Amino acid sequence: MTAPAQRLAWVEQGSRLFLDQLASIPDSAFPEPGTLPGWTTAHLVAHVGYNAKALSRLVRWARTGEESPMYPSPESRNAEIEQGAKLPAGEIRELATETDSRLRADLTALTAWDAQVRTAQGRLVPATEIPWLRTREVWIHAVDLGTGVGFDDFPDELVDALIADVVGLRASRDQGPAFVLEASDRASDWRIPGEEPVVVRGTAAELCRWICGRGGLDGPDLGKWL
Repeated sequence: MTAPAQRLAWVEQGSRLFLDQLASIPDSAFPEPGTLPGWTTAHLVAHVGYNAKALSRLVRWARTGEESPMYPSPESRNAEIEQGAKLPAGEIRELATETDSRLRADLTALTAWDAQVRTAQGRLVPATEIPWLRTREVWIHAVDLGTGVGFDDFPDELVDALIADVVGLRASRDQGPAFVLEASDRASDWRIPGEEPVVVRGTAAELCRWICGRGGLDGPDLGKWL
């Protein structure tokens, strides 16, 4: 989809965006309900911090060849987030900042980009996928912080890559329904083939928001994609 250098650049840009928006949120907002169902702002920030730690484990796997899963189990991932959300706001900020910095340093030093690692969803992928996994997290969750950042603030190439990624994942898992995404500001479209596909129209940024499960357009209920 994109070269490691481009993905690493997106990680850097997205991390700055997320952390800058995080800095603008007062500690008093951490226990309050966030923009994601069932999560407070504390849950969201803790998740982003623990995601960085988990991806650093994949970097170590790629570098050493010794299997180091992102999480022991989905249950342990969820429990970690729940525990992290109970920390004082200052500690959650420190968690998000320090783990992000460590992951970016780990990615910068990585050379074994052809090494195979396994994602939390069980997919075996090359290490070039690790910065992409982080790119998705920091950019999309920067929107979820609710500070006013939107998908229309993303680089055009990133918007297109996100749409293509989500559509590709849904198609590979046979997660219908069939649809066609028609962007008013793009010459091409994205689709999951099938009988009587639903046509969803909007700008590429609007389509990206919708396909990533953040609403904004009329279309079928797609359910979770991660």
